[in-house]
Amino acid sequence: LGFAGELTMSESMEELMVSLYMDRIPSSWTKRAWPSMLSLGSWVKNLQDRLLQLEEWSNNPETIPKVTNISLLVNPTSFLTAICQVTAQKNQWELDKLVTFTRVTKTMSVDEIDSASRDGAYITGLNLQGASWDVSSSQIVPSKPKEMYCKMPIVHVKAVTKEKANIGGIYQCPTYQTEARGPTHYANMQLRSASQPARWVLAGVALIGEIA
Repeated sequence: LGFAGELTMSESMEELMVSLYMDRIPSSWTKRAWPSMLSLGSWVKNLQDRLLQLEEWSNNPETIPKVTNISLLVNPTSFLTAICQVTAQKNQWELDKLVTFTRVTKTMSVDEIDSASRDGAYITGLNLQGASWDVSSSQIVPSKPKEMYCKMPIVHVKAVTKEKANIGGIYQCPTYQTEARGPTHYANMQLRSASQPARWVLAGVALIGEIA
């Protein structure tokens, strides 16, 4: 109606029009959505993937997903907290003494996972920025030439006591929802390292969920 001259174009309507034309996510949408740096076309595809994962889970509420794409969750922190809650209830442990601990598998494909984990959850959808991951040795290594991101294998997350999580040879890798980092941080994940963790701290190595 606005284009036809039958309705006065408001400022918000013009902003929406320009955003759609420039393939940007309209600000009125981002206020109601998750953090994202994608273009509009990629964002819509990402929205469809998120809905599909939720629909598959809600249609089978009694079946735990074999692998969950954590980057497709609006609040991944709640998912990790739920792992601790389930473990605490199952073993009659105190929840405040549990933390999540990650182990990177050597499996890249979701199809290679036969069943859901009995003591935690398998997650995917993470990319390593600032370093690379050596699948054969299962440890963090320097980036390859011209490699901006390294797709991570499937990661096994489980809840353990704080004492068991305090082991050597581990880099506490910060994990973010987007490349913007900052407020999109939601967890630290443990990556095995032959080098001192300070090396990766100085390099700004992090796990990123959404990449453009």
